[in-house]
Amino acid sequence: MKKNKQRKHYSDEFKEESLKLAEKVGVAQASRELGVYSGK
Repeated sequence: MKKNKQRKHYSDEFKEESLKLAEKVGVAQASRELGVYSGK
């Protein structure tokens, strides 16, 4: 059985800036730049 990884918590400011970046360069590119997983 796999252990579930603990989810990371991001600040509201980080989330807002991430959305702006994703709108500008696309979700895949933004996730690479930010070092976060862009899974479904």
